[in-house]
Amino acid sequence: MSFHSVEVVTPPEPFVVPEDIQGGTAADAAIIAAVTNSIAAPSGWLGRSLGQQTLQANLTRFCNPLHLPCGPVISITSIKYTDPDGNEATVSDETYRMVGNAVYLQPGKCWPSAAAGPDAVRVEYVAGYAANDVPAEAKQAVILGTQQLRDLSTTNVFVRSETVEGVGVTQWAIDARAGEVVRRAVSALLAGLRLYE
Repeated sequence: MSFHSVEVVTPPEPFVVPEDIQGGTAADAAIIAAVTNSIAAPSGWLGRSLGQQTLQANLTRFCNPLHLPCGPVISITSIKYTDPDGNEATVSDETYRMVGNAVYLQPGKCWPSAAAGPDAVRVEYVAGYAANDVPAEAKQAVILGTQQLRDLSTTNVFVRSETVEGVGVTQWAIDARAGEVVRRAVSALLAGLRLYE
């Protein structure tokens, strides 16, 4: 395996906005970003890019094919490498072709020699979905997760019942079971989208 790490060059635009959420406000934008980052690539558990973004895969060496993480891959921006003399060079796009989430050599072509190192080969690429093409279940999962975090931030979930003499009793219906139901629903919505590498 030649893959070493992946980093975000250009982050995605939000594919869920506060207006998509019942009672959503501008303050929900930060919660939306947190929920999206917790599930979407490269930092999330989904292994998939949801919003369209530019990523850079750092590889230790060339191999055929070069599997790119966090698809779906839309296009290759560049393939750069450090040559044995320590100079940065760019691979001609006539040398390779993209098939799905991988880069293959064109027939009769070969990869150049690269120096050894954790980022000897650097593939910059665009991955994810255009905002209107993000799978509906991913949008719904982000909306559901955002609503849960918003509700938890406005309610003291540790207080089940509060009695104020002469005023009344306040009880909260939210407990740990409600949070678990939401987490399971989010996981179920995203299960079919998860990429295993």
